[in-house]
Amino acid sequence: MNNEKITFSVDIGILNKKDVEDSSEMAEEFFEMESKPDEMPASEENKKFILEKIPECDNVIREDGKIIGFSFIIPCNKDIMERFLSNKISERELFEEVKSKINYENFDTIYLCSSFIKEGYRGRGLSIQGSVKSIKKIIADREIKPILFAWTQTKEGEKSVKRTAKELGFELRIK
Repeated sequence: MNNEKITFSVDIGILNKKDVEDSSEMAEEFFEMESKPDEMPASEENKKFILEKIPECDNVIREDGKIIGFSFIIPCNKDIMERFLSNKISERELFEEVKSKINYENFDTIYLCSSFIKEGYRGRGLSIQGSVKSIKKIIADREIKPILFAWTQTKEGEKSVKRTAKELGFELRIK
């Protein structure tokens, strides 16, 4: 396992339908969102939105062309973030609002939604690199220092979002 063989979709500028399908399938296997009504489902409508409107936010990580993980962020705003963090809206509702209200020109927060790295590749900072690369890509044309926020479900996830925020020097809020 050599880092030189590792690629990130956001670096090569290509995210296709298969990438979104593969990362969604990986997310569903690990997080089981379909069985949790408050979580954002990997529906066809959501996958289409990601591919067409926020492709830089689904950063597919590969080694020699084989998917080994992903990181997924969602541009957001303070109002939606605050309501989510205070349990007034669910993750599913957050994403529905983002789809209708948020774009790359008007966000001021970023939801560190999910990341997953296959066993054997963990502990190398790949999910952090994936998130950082996506965040840098979507803020590149704006003078903005967004607040990051997350809903962590594992100790590893909490460590990952904290390291992501620290590397960028951004404020982090955790649900």
